[in-house]
Amino acid sequence: MSSYVDLERLFRPKNIAIVGASSNLDSISGRPLKLLNRYNYKGGIFPVNPKYNSLHGFACYPDVRSLPVSPDVVIIGVRASLVPDILEQCGEKGVPFVVIFSSGFAEADDPYLQDKIVSIAKKWNIHIVGPNCQGLVNFVDGVPLSFSASLDCEPLKPGNIAYVSQSGAFGFASFALSVDSGVNFRYVVTTGNQVDLDVVDFGRYIIEDKEVKLLILYLEGLEDGSKFLDLVQRAREREIPVAVLKVGKSEVAKEAAKSHTAALTGDKAVWDAVFKQYGVISISDVEDIIDLGTIFSSPKRATGKKVAVLTTSGGAGIIMTDLLDDFGLKVPILSPETQEKIKPYIPPFGSCLNPIDMTAQVINDPKGFPGCLDAVLECPDIDMVTVIISMITGESGRHMTEDLIAANKRTIKPINCSWLIDNKHGEAFLKQLKAEGVPLFQSLRRSAFALSALGKWNEVLSKPTTEIIVKGSPYLPNLPFMMTEYDSKRLLAYWGVPVTKERLCLSLEEALDASEEIGYPVTLKVMSPQILHKTEAGVVALNLNNEEQIRNAYGRILENAGRHCPDAQIEGVLVQEMVSDGLECMIGIKRDPIFGPIIVVGLGGIYVEVLKDVAMRRAPIDEDTAYEMIRELKGYPLLAGARGQKRRDIKALAEAVSLVSKLACIENELEELDVNPIFVLDEGKGVLVADALVLRKARE
Repeated sequence: MSSYVDLERLFRPKNIAIVGASSNLDSISGRPLKLLNRYNYKGGIFPVNPKYNSLHGFACYPDVRSLPVSPDVVIIGVRASLVPDILEQCGEKGVPFVVIFSSGFAEADDPYLQDKIVSIAKKWNIHIVGPNCQGLVNFVDGVPLSFSASLDCEPLKPGNIAYVSQSGAFGFASFALSVDSGVNFRYVVTTGNQVDLDVVDFGRYIIEDKEVKLLILYLEGLEDGSKFLDLVQRAREREIPVAVLKVGKSEVAKEAAKSHTAALTGDKAVWDAVFKQYGVISISDVEDIIDLGTIFSSPKRATGKKVAVLTTSGGAGIIMTDLLDDFGLKVPILSPETQEKIKPYIPPFGSCLNPIDMTAQVINDPKGFPGCLDAVLECPDIDMVTVIISMITGESGRHMTEDLIAANKRTIKPINCSWLIDNKHGEAFLKQLKAEGVPLFQSLRRSAFALSALGKWNEVLSKPTTEIIVKGSPYLPNLPFMMTEYDSKRLLAYWGVPVTKERLCLSLEEALDASEEIGYPVTLKVMSPQILHKTEAGVVALNLNNEEQIRNAYGRILENAGRHCPDAQIEGVLVQEMVSDGLECMIGIKRDPIFGPIIVVGLGGIYVEVLKDVAMRRAPIDEDTAYEMIRELKGYPLLAGARGQKRRDIKALAEAVSLVSKLACIENELEELDVNPIFVLDEGKGVLVADALVLRKARE
C-alpha cells in the first residue's frame, strides 16, 4: 500500500474545520456542522467565518490561521475565487486534507483557477478531495464530511457496502435510493473534479477494511488503467467484488481507423473486455447498485451456477428460468430423489422438475413451503435458490415469511426472494424479510441479475491467477519507421510467430528466381509504406503458377501502384508462397490510452469487416486465456470442425495470439498491429501469417 496515500486522518479525523460555516444549518455550508452533530462526531469542530464569534455552541474563527489546532481535515464551502488563499492558510497550518465543495473550476471552463489550487496543494503537500464534490461519509465512525441532503435523517447503521463516485449528485442520490431499499453502506465518497485524490485512491484504501464486502465505483474518466487494475486485483485477493458503472463507454474513436484492429477496439469494447478479463461487475443504472448492494450484503456466496426456482406461480417460474438462462445461470432438472421429497407437498397439477411450481395451493399445508424449500436446499446439485411468491397475503403470507427467514438462517446456500405483491398487502412481510437479511426483490429480472453476479464472482475466485512474465529487448528500432508488410512480418518472425515463405525482390528477374525457390503457386505484392491496403489498390496478384503469369503480373501491379499513389515509395515486390488451405483468422493489437496494449482475435479476411466477430483482452495473456478468447468467437465451430469439416490447429493459433500479446508489451513503439489473415491450418500443422501491418507511435 506504500504507493497509495494513507487516508486514515481523512476518514478518522480528530479535528475538523469548516470554512464558510453558516448559521443556516440547511444551507450547503451549514449542513456539515448539522450532520457532524447528528452523527455524534466525537472530535473537535472548528467553524471558520469572520461574520460570527460563535455558531451553534461552537467558537467561530475568522480564518484558518487563527485556529487553535492544526485540523486533520478542512472543509471548504466558499466561492471558488477564495479557495486559493484558504489553501495557502491550510498549508501554513499544516493541514493534510481538504474537502472542497466549491464549484467553478475546470468544470466551469476555468482551468487556470484549478491549476492554481493544484499548485498550492503540491507546494504544501495537501491532499484534495474535489473540488466540485459533495464530500464523503464514514458511517462506521460517524464522520460525515458532506452537505448532502440524503444524510438529513437519523444516523444510518453502517453496513458492508462501499461506494465511490466521481459524481456528487448522482453518488448521493443513488446512495439515498439504495438506503431506501434496505442497503446499508459503510463508506460513501464523491470525488468531483478529482484534481488530486481519485476514485481509485479511495477504493484502494477502503478495501483494506475487512468488513467491506462489495466496492461500487461510478467512473466518468480514468487516466491510469494499471492503477485501476491494481485496485481490482487487490480487491480479488481480499475476496471483495468490484462493480463499476462506467459512463461514456459509447464514445467512438475520434480518429479514422487505419487498421481493422483500431476499428474494432472502441472505448466501449475495450472497457467491456477489461471488465470481463479482470472479473469486474459491469453495471449501468441505479437499480444495479441497489441489487448488488442487496445480494452482497448477505454473507452467503455461490459455489456454482445451478439455481433452483421455487414458485407459487407457474408463469413467473417460466419467466425466471428464461431470465436466469439469459444471465448465464443454469436451472437443472432436479434429481429423482429430490423430486420424490417434493411430491408430497404439491398438488398433481404442480411440477417438481425445476422450476418447482408449488402453486398457490401450497398455503393449504403449513409444511408445504418449508418442505419444498428444505428439499432443494439439501439437493447437492443446487448452488442457489430463488423463491418467487405471488399475491400471498394474510396468515399465509406471514407463515411463508417466517419459513423463509428460518431457512435462510440455517443454510449456507444463497437464497433470494421475489415477492410479487403491492405494499398495501405485503409491506409488513417485505419489511420483515429485509430486516432479517433475506435478499428481497420485486422484479424477476433484478433478482436474476443479482444471482448472476454471485455466480460470476464465484467463477472469478475459482480461476487461478498467474503472473505472465515477458522478456526480451525491442526489435522495432532495427526496422524502418514506415513499415511495409515485409517489415511487419520480419517483426513477427523475430518473436516466433510463423510467417509465410517469402522474398523481397527489386527486379523481375529476382521475382522469377524467388518463385522457383519458394515453389508455385505464389503471390506477388507491391511493398510501399504509403499503400497500406494493398487489395483495394490493385497491387496484389494471387495464385500465379508459372513464369508467364509472373511476368504479366509483375508489371501490372507496379503500374497500379503508380496510379493509386503516384508519390508512393516502392521498396520492391514481395514474392510469397500461396497458402491455399486453412481458415483465415486475424490477430490485432491496439494501444489503448488508458489500459495499454489490447489483443484481439477473430475470423480474418473479409469476415472481420462484415461480422466483427472478435474477442479481446488486455495484453499480455497466456495460451490458456488465448484459447478462452478463441472459444468465445461465434465462428469457433468453424475452427473446431463443425459439420464434418477438418478441425483446425487451435493450439497453434492460441500460441500465436499469446506471442503477439507479449511482443506488444515489449515493443513500446508499437501503436497498432494488424495480422490479417493468419491461416489456421489443419490440426497439428500450425498457422501461417500471410499479411501484417504495423503502425508505430508518432515521433515527437
